[in-house]
Amino acid sequence: MSLEDGSHEETLTRLREAAMTVREPRNAGELADTVGVAPNTARKYLEQLVDAGLLETVTVGRETRYAPNRKRQYLDQLRALTEEFTKEELTAELAAIRDDVDAWKREYDVDSPDELRISLGEEGLDASDRERRTLDAEDWEYFDRRATMLQQAIALYDSLEAADSSRPRSTA
Repeated sequence: MSLEDGSHEETLTRLREAAMTVREPRNAGELADTVGVAPNTARKYLEQLVDAGLLETVTVGRETRYAPNRKRQYLDQLRALTEEFTKEELTAELAAIRDDVDAWKREYDVDSPDELRISLGEEGLDASDRERRTLDAEDWEYFDRRATMLQQAIALYDSLEAADSSRPRSTA
C-alpha cells in the first residue's frame, strides 16, 4: 500500500516531518519521493503547511522549494526553553557556556572561533591538535548561538514575569 492510500492526516504528518528536517530547501518532487506520494499531492499538502506558517517557500529560478519557517522554529525553541527549564537553570547553562568559551580563549590565546581556525596553520601542530582545534571552533560557534538563545529565553522570562505581575488578579 502506498502512502497515497493513507489518510489525509497521515500524509500531511509525513510531509511535515520530512520538510521540517531538511537542511536545505527542497522542491515538492524531492519531498514527495521521501514520503512516497505523487509530486502534485505533496505540493498540495506543502502549501497547506506554508499557509499554517510551518514552512516557508524559496523560489530558485522557476522552482518553488520548501523549508522550515525559521522564525517559527526559533520562537518554538524559545518557548520550549521557558516551558522546560527554570530561569535559574537557563542562567546556569549560560554561565557554563561562557566558562567553556573563556577556557578556549585562554587555552588558544584567541578571541573568536575564526581566530582559532586561523591558528590551524601554526607550526608544530600535529593532526590530532588540528582536529581538536577544528572541533573546538565548531563547538564555540554552536555555544555562541546557544548563548544568544539562552539570553533571549531569560529575557522572555523577565517579560512574562512583568506581564503576570501587571495583570489584575481575580478574587475568588
